[in-house]
Amino acid sequence: MMKNSKARRGLAVVAGTAALALTLIGCSGGGGSSEPAPERDLGKPVAGEVKKDALKGVTLTFAGSGGIFQEGQQKALWDPFAKESGATFNQDAFDAGKLKAMVDSGNVSWDIVNTTQFDTARGCGTLYEEIDMSQIDTSKVPEGTITDKCMVPQIMYGLVVVYNTDKFGDNPPKSAADFFDTKKFPGKRTVSQSTYVDPQTVEFALTAQGKDVKDLKPEDIPGAFDMYKKLGNNVIGWTTGAQAQQQLESGEAVMGLVWSGRGYGAAAAGAPVAPMWDQWMIMVDSNGVPKGVKDKQAAMAAINYSIGADQQAKMTELTSYGGVNTDSKPKLDDTLKEFMTTEHLDTGIAPNVDFWVKNYDALAAAWAGWATGN
Repeated sequence: MMKNSKARRGLAVVAGTAALALTLIGCSGGGGSSEPAPERDLGKPVAGEVKKDALKGVTLTFAGSGGIFQEGQQKALWDPFAKESGATFNQDAFDAGKLKAMVDSGNVSWDIVNTTQFDTARGCGTLYEEIDMSQIDTSKVPEGTITDKCMVPQIMYGLVVVYNTDKFGDNPPKSAADFFDTKKFPGKRTVSQSTYVDPQTVEFALTAQGKDVKDLKPEDIPGAFDMYKKLGNNVIGWTTGAQAQQQLESGEAVMGLVWSGRGYGAAAAGAPVAPMWDQWMIMVDSNGVPKGVKDKQAAMAAINYSIGADQQAKMTELTSYGGVNTDSKPKLDDTLKEFMTTEHLDTGIAPNVDFWVKNYDALAAAWAGWATGN
């Protein structure tokens, strides 16, 4: 299983306008009370646990990315939390514009949102509350996945080169540079030209140039897109995860830079594809709490529950995405294990979140040109 292709969050370019914003397709919903939330004694936080009926009568709303992914989250995380805590747990679709409107109006009806680590970093303190780590047990959260003060990781996945084993099984690509070497590895490549830009797409090209993503400069950004443009007729774009998967399944692309779940989807459908785990780009989604949330303690309790080992294992089994608890032991079939990012963290490259927060405008402008072919 994989994320809904229309609901993938990222740094988005609003084409045709001067406005640049983090956007996500979504719909309205949620609810909440104007009464101040009471303080409760929930005890010392333990990931995956909450006192029985401690939040009876509380209503919480989670805004996620929709589709199979959010359904998996609901079944693995939020429904069990509701049953144990006594809370009612509603579901909604995340929309960045709606979030800003809620925060600006002081009428926040969401309690937890699932978005990117870049989103929470950019909006920390303005759109998102700082996480009260005294209420969250992060002792089993993988090192390096908490990237700002307003997030607790939700899932781990990756931007991964997936290649056709019929074409390159005897001589597979082994580096980011190989993705751009059409003489050694002939055939069409697919890469994102979606409005949802992941900075890791840029970091991958810069890695192929031999640059260290920990030491980036704004002037590096245009050169990354030049790498893709120089592929000429050997590059084709994908605008949704579903399209990327279909291009791999059909053989239209012999190599793709795609979300790991989409590579898994192609393999599970029978396509002769395999992942390259050398120089893959680590991706993390955030649990964020909107600024001005009405019951911050209840939201923290739900997040703390969601990162338990059992909860994360079940979510992985239902969604194909990696958990964020080092004790999590999901049951994986051979294909899913091959595409599971948490099995290959030693070769992954973590993003330079601080750089992209500071240089978002330059990134968005360059991406607009790439995505529209200008």
